[in-house]
Amino acid sequence: MRIRLLSPHPALLLEASQRILMASDLHIGLEHELSKMGISLPNQAERILGELLSLVEEHRPHRVVLLGDIKHAVPLTSFQERREIPRFFSQLLEEVEAVDVVRGNHDANLQQLLPEGVAIHPSRGFLLSEDDYRIAVIHGHAWPYPKLLTADLLLMGHNHPTVLLRTPSGVRLSQRVWVKGRCEGSKLAEAYLNQMGVKAVDDPRRAFKERLGFEIGDPEMILFPAFNDLLGGLPINAESPKSLLGPLLRTGAVDIENFEVYLLDGTYLGKVNFLRSLA
Repeated sequence: MRIRLLSPHPALLLEASQRILMASDLHIGLEHELSKMGISLPNQAERILGELLSLVEEHRPHRVVLLGDIKHAVPLTSFQERREIPRFFSQLLEEVEAVDVVRGNHDANLQQLLPEGVAIHPSRGFLLSEDDYRIAVIHGHAWPYPKLLTADLLLMGHNHPTVLLRTPSGVRLSQRVWVKGRCEGSKLAEAYLNQMGVKAVDDPRRAFKERLGFEIGDPEMILFPAFNDLLGGLPINAESPKSLLGPLLRTGAVDIENFEVYLLDGTYLGKVNFLRSLA
């Protein structure tokens, strides 16, 4: 298994028995909401599709997997989304063999917009089996299925992570980033059991296996930057862990302070706890 960040793009390529291109948080239709606030922008769906198709053309994946928040309007669906999303996926299906979508918190009624041939997965995610290396794909706003916590790698969107950097002149810049690190299985198991109302006093891993039937390890986690560059984001070095979105992060089950942070061009910035001093 080879994992490549496709610098300088906010997308990732998995290379094993298949090549799988992955991205998150397209938020097609964002400009419709901005227009209601008096901000006029040209249609962005074609530009977003163009960027994605250029990556498909360059890397020739067999499959494209999108980690949720395909649409933007909540809870309704805008006329722009009804027009653009079917066209978007029809063109994408002309270039790749398969397209998978994990439902995000903005994706109400998304199934009505997707053409035949797009596989849509529940918000609790799904498990990719690539040889002996298991990959869990989730959006991040809901607890994943317990089986997904047996994966070697957890891939998550939802937070739109950014980093705040201060220039020598005092100007603060916000940049989209990748955030990655290793999770402690016992903390994941304890948090998962707690939300079920189960207290695991002695050995959370053992209690997780006894209760749910799965043996949890210490998976790596990668938080995806938003593919749509017009979105705001959560500054990973300026927010407390409890301000992060999604139960896996907000419960403290993931030690985000020791995760590594990378700019889209691949530059390693350091760990989150170090970057807090620069915000």
